[in-house]
Amino acid sequence: MTTTLERQPLTDAQRAVYDYIEAYCREHGYGPVIREICDQFGYKSPNGAMCHLDPLRRKGWVTWIDGHSRTIRVIGGDA
Repeated sequence: MTTTLERQPLTDAQRAVYDYIEAYCREHGYGPVIREICDQFGYKSPNGAMCHLDPLRRKGWVTWIDGHSRTIRVIGGDA
């Protein structure tokens, strides 16, 4: 698993999604669902959100439990 020190850089779009998830988690105490990410960024389908979430996960910035709602979490502290 990639550690915080080894995280790969983000594109501007990935950074925006990451920042949204981080702020959402801080405000609510749990992560957003895919539909909330879609609504925030105007994506028409969940695939639009996943096109940014999958790289965030691969690059070591977020994690979630597949098949479970509201498990998207940022990894580590300040980005």
